[in-house]
Amino acid sequence: VGGLESPAEPQGPERVTFPCFDGFRALAALVVLITHVAFLSGFNERSRLGAFTARMDVGVAVFFMISGFLLYRPFVAARLAGVDGPRAIAYFWRRALRILPAYWFALTITVFVLHVPKELPSTGDLFLFYSLFHLYSLGDVIGPILSSYTLVTEISFYLFLPLYAFVMSRWARGAPRRQVQIDLAVLGSLIVAGIAYRWGIRSRFDGERAFQLLNILPGWIDVFAVGMVLGVISVWLARRREPIVFRRRIFPAVSWALAAAAFVAISLLMGRPGRIDTLGQDMGVHYFYLAVSLFFLLPGIFGPQEAGVIRRALENRAVRLLGLVSYGLYLWNETLLEKYVEWTDSTPFNTSFPKMLAVVFVATVLVATVSYVVVEKPALSLKGRVPFRRPAPTPAG
Repeated sequence: VGGLESPAEPQGPERVTFPCFDGFRALAALVVLITHVAFLSGFNERSRLGAFTARMDVGVAVFFMISGFLLYRPFVAARLAGVDGPRAIAYFWRRALRILPAYWFALTITVFVLHVPKELPSTGDLFLFYSLFHLYSLGDVIGPILSSYTLVTEISFYLFLPLYAFVMSRWARGAPRRQVQIDLAVLGSLIVAGIAYRWGIRSRFDGERAFQLLNILPGWIDVFAVGMVLGVISVWLARRREPIVFRRRIFPAVSWALAAAAFVAISLLMGRPGRIDTLGQDMGVHYFYLAVSLFFLLPGIFGPQEAGVIRRALENRAVRLLGLVSYGLYLWNETLLEKYVEWTDSTPFNTSFPKMLAVVFVATVLVATVSYVVVEKPALSLKGRVPFRRPAPTPAG
């Protein structure tokens, strides 16, 4: 899933930290886990609260917006400072280390040890799953790790971003203010293009084909682009005094209240995902999700990051540790859900939601922690060993 960049990773001319983002990742991963449990237990359909738990897949939009912000910001900071931005080889090397080892580990255990699915996929399908290309195939767009199609979208954005940054380095020239204006105008056009794409696809297709086409990169480019806009504004304001609205103590509470209002509104208006039938409903869900993500993230980007109850909660040690293993939570929760049903002989869509949630949450946290210690952390320790990187010049004398 998206938003997997370390907020302190030095990729530009400055080292900037955003301490709330581990907390953002933790909460986004947690609500995704909850919505999966609520669906499989049947809670979404039999409880009045199901309209809300069904909408917790908003966590995916949060992850994508986090990626847009954290990954584009270093490119903008470098361009406005007049220095070289992240090098392509180093950028792709770090992205590969962040995504692939943990995913390959989870996929291998899921398919060959836990036998999900029960029938071994064909060689061709395995190639698509391991290469994270299955969303673009005409066959199995859903892999053994059910949510892995969102990783395909995330990786597509990884490939798109350096190309976009390169184009902007050629187009957005001149004074910093003019560069920012051009960048925001182009990003605005991407958002409009995303709206047009979603409208066109949803008007013409339905069913699995619509699902596939709406979940490739063009279907989410507007959400990524909003994150990129936040990155541009963040860099621009970093050397200036932030507007007073961001510095007010009430700003985080107001921002989260707006996020909560958008979430409640879409839950009450649209209800459960299976009841989304029209173009207007689909567009409404998507752009309410965008609004939820935007207002949810704002306090972690703007304003004094050491102030306020909300920021302190996001920076709590336990929450940050959960954010540290959030990728594992995302990779493992659905597999462990399936095994819970199998091992406890539960009836899908007719089992205890609290019990399933408690067991699957604890099991997923444990497995995600093991994955982080055994796979992710060793892989990330290699991010400084970029292949084919030119050595730094030796100072004379």
